[in-house]
Amino acid sequence: MKRGFKRLLLVICCLAIVFACGCGLLEQRLTVLELEPEEPAGTEELQLGRYWYGYWYITDTEEKWRDLDGYSWDCCGELSSIGEEYSLLLWDEDMPKDYYLAKIHFQHSDGGYYCSGGEFLDVNLARGAVAMKLEEDSGALFRLSGSYSDGSTGSFYYVVYLRPWGELWPSGQSRPYFYESWYLPRIEAGEDPPDVMEPYEYK
Repeated sequence: MKRGFKRLLLVICCLAIVFACGCGLLEQRLTVLELEPEEPAGTEELQLGRYWYGYWYITDTEEKWRDLDGYSWDCCGELSSIGEEYSLLLWDEDMPKDYYLAKIHFQHSDGGYYCSGGEFLDVNLARGAVAMKLEEDSGALFRLSGSYSDGSTGSFYYVVYLRPWGELWPSGQSRPYFYESWYLPRIEAGEDPPDVMEPYEYK
């Protein structure tokens, strides 16, 4: 009851100010506010550059993938967009850009990211098959995860971690295996990610 009474007093005071100051002045102030709307959260999160670098690993492996449980591979990514849909192309140490690891289509809505299709190792991705999250963790960190099964070789769960190409990865945290020997020399030289990754020669 007290809360409602205070709100009523506040409304009466506001009306008194309106009539005392003139409607034109208040209308002008409201117009200024309308010209400067608050930006929705997350609308600029994808303005981070075209190329990405990181690593991916697999767990919970079955059948022919069992011996690779816990293995990781360095990878590169390229982000492109058509209209409101984005595509992230991923390639790694073993699969060059023209024979890519994955191509994931997604959209950005309500501050989140939603997979709308694509493919992973030649298996089509259903809508929502990949969980995606772009977060702030000592810089931008894009995390993707999902499960793979082709019906013949077995299955596994995968996780991909990416940072924009050119950014440093913090010490004391997990990094791509060839971060120091392959990645750092390339960004120091101002190079873009190559279509074919050959990190072993720098090991």
